[in-house]
Amino acid sequence: MLRRSDVAMYTSKRGGKMRCTWFNETFDRRRERVREIEDEIRAGIAAGEFMVAYQPLVDAGDGRIVAVEALLRWDRGNRDPLGPTVFIPVAEDSGLINPLGLWVLRQAVCDALRWGEISLSVNISAAQLRNPEFPIKLGEVLEETGFPPHQLELEVTETCLVLDPMVAERTLDVIRSFGVRIALDDFGTGYASIGFLRRFRFEKLKLDRSLIELAGGDDGSRAMMLSSIALARALNMAVTAEGVETEEQAELARLAGCDQIQGWLYYRAVPAAEIDRLIAAQNAGLAGEQVA
Repeated sequence: MLRRSDVAMYTSKRGGKMRCTWFNETFDRRRERVREIEDEIRAGIAAGEFMVAYQPLVDAGDGRIVAVEALLRWDRGNRDPLGPTVFIPVAEDSGLINPLGLWVLRQAVCDALRWGEISLSVNISAAQLRNPEFPIKLGEVLEETGFPPHQLELEVTETCLVLDPMVAERTLDVIRSFGVRIALDDFGTGYASIGFLRRFRFEKLKLDRSLIELAGGDDGSRAMMLSSIALARALNMAVTAEGVETEEQAELARLAGCDQIQGWLYYRAVPAAEIDRLIAAQNAGLAGEQVA
């Protein structure tokens, strides 16, 4: 009875404040599946099943690749596929996100060394922000690899910051002291206030894809998008439009004043070798333009 009460209590906590949850048998089945995934993640790390894919971000003006975002993928062979939205929360709850996230960071930085002045974005979780060793490990990775800190951008979500804002603020201050930039991801899905944005002093806002989608056909959403960009400008933040899938959305992002655009209209997430090819082709094209 006490165990079931605990399960219901923690389910309520994960769902937010002011909730009442009654235990039911599906909770036990869900807990068992989570334990299975946790064991599979441990085995997957040991077996080298995880990989990093990269989605390019393009300059809103001329369409050149100016940055890439590192995205974690899991090659499970013949087993049922599991997307990041499934296995990353399990890794966060179990603490496995710390070694897994550090591996992603190191691998991404090593890959990005080949790509010249292209910036690199890496997502970090709430668990990593709360880990006092994370800034130390980040500094070690930068020192060991020689990757330019100003070309590294760490993406955080609002959820990462509101769980423990004082700890998050201290951690981000240490990270910035290395020269690394901080971006707020999925902006438009939470309740970030002007005070919140001023407190954490992000270098970039990434507008969530839902805001981009709705802005194309809804005056209220378009006004929200435009006001978000104006707010970012007032706070000296760059702006990226995420999840752009149509030329109409891209044109809207350009006219609204976004600096960069990311989405399937331009590129999907691809292996590092494909980024090598894309950047080589882009550099060759730029060289040809200069000769002409």
